[in-house]
Amino acid sequence: MSDKYLFEQKKIDALISLYKKGLVNDALKEAKILSETYPKNSFIINMYGIINADLGNFEKALICFTKAIKITPNYVKAYLNLGSSLNNLGKFEDAILSYNKAIKIEPEYADAHFNLGKTFNDLGRFEDAINSYAEAIKLKPNFPDAYTNLIKILTIYKPKKSILNSCIETNEFLQNINYSYNVNKQISDEDVITFFNQCNDIITEKIGKIEIVETQIYRNNHINLNCERHFKVFDTFNVIPEFCFGCFKVQIELKNVIELFKLYFVFDNLNLKKNNSRKCMLELRKNIPGTYKGYIYCSSLNEANEIKDQISLILKEKINKNVTAIVKRGCSEYGLSYPEYKNINEKKHKLMSYKKEWKVKENIIDNELTKKNISKTKISKENLSGISISDILVMKNWLAFAKKIGDLSYKKITKKVNIPHFIENDLSNQLSKRIKEFSNYKNE
Repeated sequence: MSDKYLFEQKKIDALISLYKKGLVNDALKEAKILSETYPKNSFIINMYGIINADLGNFEKALICFTKAIKITPNYVKAYLNLGSSLNNLGKFEDAILSYNKAIKIEPEYADAHFNLGKTFNDLGRFEDAINSYAEAIKLKPNFPDAYTNLIKILTIYKPKKSILNSCIETNEFLQNINYSYNVNKQISDEDVITFFNQCNDIITEKIGKIEIVETQIYRNNHINLNCERHFKVFDTFNVIPEFCFGCFKVQIELKNVIELFKLYFVFDNLNLKKNNSRKCMLELRKNIPGTYKGYIYCSSLNEANEIKDQISLILKEKINKNVTAIVKRGCSEYGLSYPEYKNINEKKHKLMSYKKEWKVKENIIDNELTKKNISKTKISKENLSGISISDILVMKNWLAFAKKIGDLSYKKITKKVNIPHFIENDLSNQLSKRIKEFSNYKNE
């Protein structure tokens, strides 16, 4: 082995070390130097592309990956990376071609099948996405991200073709369970206990130990609220998007995890004129108060007030006479930056109005998204009715949260509760706050 080769390898190892330590900008500078020093080393060129992609420089990353492939035509990882950058730029059909080239070179490359599935998902080609995720799992059974993405699709789409996959089979089995409670009676603790344990036993038997990093259960309609775009505007410029001035929510706060389960039952059987999107969730946002919540999304203050009156009666009948609903405006984060935004008054002229000068900021984000063709990525579909694997796995996270904050009502449902790492991490800097909040609710 020549000294020249050893020196080159030492430089590569140093570059990789910088990157793994998270010193991305330093790694970028070093990769640029090495790519110019060793212009025929496809590994270095590929690394230069990876670092650029990490920094959001996708156009530069494309050049690097294309060059690496030109140097080494069967460089399968470069094709995978090229596809990822194309996907981030909204060039989905080109990304599909790149992933398929990687698969042609290495048919059992699970990561390529997985990334192909993500692109199909972005395009709303759910059948193709399911096939790709299932293939990735088949090739790499321990592939958490593939399981998670497959499970999420199954909440909105039922496969047309039979696929040999434990998640798909289990989800179909759960969908056929009739869990309707007695509509003439209050939902009992026993209804919750029986429901959860029946479903959890099925998942344990058919799939085994599986987790997802999610704490919210949605029942969405077909309307895409485009919240990702709105938060990008807010996070970038600290301005509230114009759309969000017409967004109102009915918020329901629950006192314990069993009540959250009961709200899931209510939401899954709730009949609203416009089938408004709704969700049950844990509150894990560091600066936002509350513990267990439900939200119903509305497009006007009048609609929110009408739904609040409707749901209030149901909550009293089905959960607890002390459970109440309130109307709030938009997202809680907006109210932290602009307290006047969250103030609601029946007289519209007293509501905070949109500042016209903010439109310039919104246009900057929209132009950026248009360049990347992101507007075509989100295909909105209604959630399928009935139980899904996702629902039950999220409920397991609810129980873990309850155990962590001292909500002992979880023991009524099951005493076998493991705390996932992400719950530990999310609560690491706010655990005492959440324990205190729960204690206050309990003593009210």
